[in-house]
Amino acid sequence: MTSSAKNLPIDDIKSDVISALKNHQTLLLTAPPGAGKSTRLPLWLLDLDSLSGSKIYLLQPRRIAAKNIACYLAKQLGEQVGDTVGYRLRNESKVSKNTRLEVITEGILTQIIQHDAELADCGLVVFDEFHERSLNADLAFALTRDVQLGLRDDLKILLMSATLATEEIKTQLPEAVCLESAGRSYPVDISYQAPSNARLWREHILTVLKSLVNQHQGSILVFLPSTGDIRYLAENLLNYIPDSMLLCPLYGDLSLTQQQQAIAPAPRGQHKLVLATNIAETSLTIEGVNLVVDSGLENVAIYDNQTLSNKLTQRAIAKASAIQRAGRAGRLQAGHCIRLYSNDDFQRRNEQSVSEIQQADLLPMLMELARWGANECMQLPMVEIPDEKREQLAWQELISLGLLSAQKQLTTDGKQVASFPCHPRFAKMLLRSQYLEQQQTISHLLSLACLLAALLEERDIFNAEQRFGDCDIAHRVMQLCRQPKKGNHQRIIQQAQRLFRLALQQQKQTQSTQHFCLASNELPIQHCGLILVHAYPERIAKKRNNQGHYLTAYGKGVVVNEVDALASESYIVAAQLFQKQHGLTVTLAAEFNLVQALKRGIVSTESNTHLHFDQQLNRIVSANQQVLGALVIKSENTSQKVPPELLVACWCQQIRKKGLSWLKLGEKTEQLLLRWRWLNSTQQHIEFPVVDEEFLLSQLEQWLGPYLTDIISKNQLDKLNFSELLFNQLSYQQQQKFKQLAPVYFVGPTGRKCTIRYSLEQAPIVSLPMQELYGVTVTPTAGDISNNSQVPLIIEILSPAKRPIQVTQDLVAFWQGSYQAVQKDMKAQYPKHFWPDDPANAEATRKTKRHIKS
Repeated sequence: MTSSAKNLPIDDIKSDVISALKNHQTLLLTAPPGAGKSTRLPLWLLDLDSLSGSKIYLLQPRRIAAKNIACYLAKQLGEQVGDTVGYRLRNESKVSKNTRLEVITEGILTQIIQHDAELADCGLVVFDEFHERSLNADLAFALTRDVQLGLRDDLKILLMSATLATEEIKTQLPEAVCLESAGRSYPVDISYQAPSNARLWREHILTVLKSLVNQHQGSILVFLPSTGDIRYLAENLLNYIPDSMLLCPLYGDLSLTQQQQAIAPAPRGQHKLVLATNIAETSLTIEGVNLVVDSGLENVAIYDNQTLSNKLTQRAIAKASAIQRAGRAGRLQAGHCIRLYSNDDFQRRNEQSVSEIQQADLLPMLMELARWGANECMQLPMVEIPDEKREQLAWQELISLGLLSAQKQLTTDGKQVASFPCHPRFAKMLLRSQYLEQQQTISHLLSLACLLAALLEERDIFNAEQRFGDCDIAHRVMQLCRQPKKGNHQRIIQQAQRLFRLALQQQKQTQSTQHFCLASNELPIQHCGLILVHAYPERIAKKRNNQGHYLTAYGKGVVVNEVDALASESYIVAAQLFQKQHGLTVTLAAEFNLVQALKRGIVSTESNTHLHFDQQLNRIVSANQQVLGALVIKSENTSQKVPPELLVACWCQQIRKKGLSWLKLGEKTEQLLLRWRWLNSTQQHIEFPVVDEEFLLSQLEQWLGPYLTDIISKNQLDKLNFSELLFNQLSYQQQQKFKQLAPVYFVGPTGRKCTIRYSLEQAPIVSLPMQELYGVTVTPTAGDISNNSQVPLIIEILSPAKRPIQVTQDLVAFWQGSYQAVQKDMKAQYPKHFWPDDPANAEATRKTKRHIKS
């Protein structure tokens, strides 16, 4: 009996699936792993009358799954792949005029729709493993749904997944029929073996595997976050693996042939140890596996706006991924899963991973949207919309690259770039390099650009030892030329050759005498920087004073290892950056000849007038500058008259940098601000403007700017009447209220003006001799009596020698209480002065007793 004759859980709902597809345009199918949704259901579709004569596209998220499923389905039909069932991948396809069912990756469908907006020959699009929610899947679905809603109401869509029927997707597809299949999986026993030190997880998994490879009967699948981890374990396990066990790596960068070797059945009498990334989580069944060892980790590419590139980040997988991984052990028999983390850790994890659309580089997707005619994600029926700020930044990047107009429509360059199967930045690099080669006769510039693009799409071909002190991408190109068949060099060169052919086709130069060049002595390797600048114009970087420190055109500081040969170059173009604790580190770059770039029109500078405060001259100095973004290429001081708005801006920048204390405000202004802040603190009903330092600095242009238009030196600035400038910010009515509620002086009975000292920590204070307070029975106040928010002044009572002798906020209590003790002391010390027994009813005086009598 062939495997197709075996009963699978999906068979139980076959009639329901066929009926739903016959009578409805949209179907959601939830089916656990092992149900047969990928290997059985597609063959039913070929027999549906409603799809007779129509093509069916079956989307898979991974190349290896797409190819293997196509081969498996063709085998069930007794045919060769490429007949009724075929596949199309990025760089490989097997289809014919007879092919009705094409198994493709998601990016392929996007390109098909862009070339055939109505999907004229297609009757059904099937999205398998849709729960993975890759960016390409989201885009392909949005375009397909847009076609269905606007152009082809007869087009059918089938979404399939192990965990699909979420409320969000049901909301997006209100008319869809939802079906659910049982699964076919065997029980999987889960155990936990967390490392004692989480940082030493690789050493821990190595120890676990050393004991398992000789004890376990069956094949083992190990989930690891990166290819580096796979290589580490492979190297350290070689001497421990028995002869009966094959060691098989499995990750995305391997060729399809190498990947298929990892999932193919082991020879009779042998087992496998498969070291895999999360590529093995879904779709693939590795026969013989009954033990899964799960590190609980994954590497995720997260787009970093600081580096303008994807950054691989290691993180804990979500619960859904952990369950998927464990399920690999129970696809064909009962199995066991060892999680190398604790159960508590598992319980704390998120249910689902963050979708790729919220963390990936949006530029390729937005280029496709613009190509489709949309200028924002909201215009398409997407399952999820990216963060608005991230989307707008990405649109702006494409505009600044010259690929979109300000209205987010494809420019002439943008239309050509959109058809290249690589990142828009690299496609633009190819396009402009081809133009330079033709117009400025730089031989083989396009070949070099294709090699650079292919290199940048892959992991660095230098190992860790080679990378240290060598970030020059030109050295990688020379390595490719010297050893074209080493490691993954051949794949990089093949991709470069494909890009080269496509570039010629773009310009309709298929009969051109141009040929792809891989000879290092013929390639213009010295021009790597002139090529890279088209992809990353904002990453032109100028050397600073410190060795290896650079400033980029987009204003970010970057660092080159100080022992690197490029660390002494005046200008570089940073091709790749990595965020470290001390800042952005350049990992790939090229020397940049600015003079050549300007001469050839590759970049252009702008002229501006720059002002800065010269500390030595203590004044503002004006200079004419040539700038490239944030980079100052040339600067010359000038004595020409400076526009007032630039003067104001420069002064405000300098004052904010130094703080208000840098200004010579003077005692009068400081007291004004204290009075004002006291009023704001205690008389809030008046609603005066805020005058704390933060606010004043933020509003410099409003209250100080109008008086700075012709001031050049700090001496001139210091002569401004700051108290008057500030007070004039109040209306006439506010000024009068201010003076009334927060007077500068207290005028005593003798007519003396005594300054009131304001503070935010306590009530205002006034100091005056005790003799001048005789007869005063009401403590003076500041504030609004009419609002009952007046505050009694603190009276600092002075001796005839002006020394403090008592402090009070209640004169009546003072006269009736402690005055007697004070009177006795004062009579002894100052016998010539008047010390009445009843000060509350005595007359205030400035005179001694002798002058009072006279």
